[in-house]
Amino acid sequence: MRKLFISLLLLTGLALQAQLPKDIMKEPIPVAMFQATYAFHIPALDLKTDYGVSNTIGGSFVFKNASNWIFTANGNFIFGNQLKGDRIDIFGESITTEYGEMTGSAGLYTTFAIYQRGLHFQLEAGKLFPIWPNPNSGIFVQAGVGYLRNRIKIDYDLNTNNTPYPVFEEYAYGYDRMRGGPALHLETGYLYLGNSRIANVSISFEATYARTRDLREYDFRVFDGVPVGYTDPNKRYNYLYYGIRVSWNIPTYQRQPDEYYYN
Repeated sequence: MRKLFISLLLLTGLALQAQLPKDIMKEPIPVAMFQATYAFHIPALDLKTDYGVSNTIGGSFVFKNASNWIFTANGNFIFGNQLKGDRIDIFGESITTEYGEMTGSAGLYTTFAIYQRGLHFQLEAGKLFPIWPNPNSGIFVQAGVGYLRNRIKIDYDLNTNNTPYPVFEEYAYGYDRMRGGPALHLETGYLYLGNSRIANVSISFEATYARTRDLREYDFRVFDGVPVGYTDPNKRYNYLYYGIRVSWNIPTYQRQPDEYYYN
């Protein structure tokens, strides 16, 4: 991690040194920039059996060289509140009533919520094809590899004195269906870089495929009186999500001064 951080700083310094004398509006220049991103995703394949639509927020470090090749390192936090099935499907029949309610430590029905949570890290490379309004803006295509992880988060209030002990702390691991694995990513969209550090944005369509496996050794759920039991270490799941990503880019280049003409 330390070596990666030092390498990113060196790339940033080299990009700054190389681009200062050049005009971004007239010729392709090397640009190092940071991105803040938001994306909306639709699940497919095995992913849609557990989750509905989701969102991601994240950050990226991007380097575009003078030949308009793009190299990206990014990380994303996945979140959503749409899970497939009712609470009996999610927790099994052993800890909930027929209506999906759960009894807490005080002997009363307890209140809890369930969400989708995940992480996605990746490295990408691609190409920018200039179209408008300058040689550093246009259509880009990139692909990459990384790692994707998803789980069910169980949220409850510890201050109610009615703790849902069946899913308390480590017990939640038996119900969260945490899965993860290597991922492939494809993305295409439009990048705008102008003579300003403010109005630099991109919008793209992206798709991510991951080959995941169970990261919990045991599944506590019970169906028709039969526990799921140990997870299969050899079983793999095909996860796919696709959607739209919007990014705000913070480039490192300096704004070019206005041109003045004298007689």
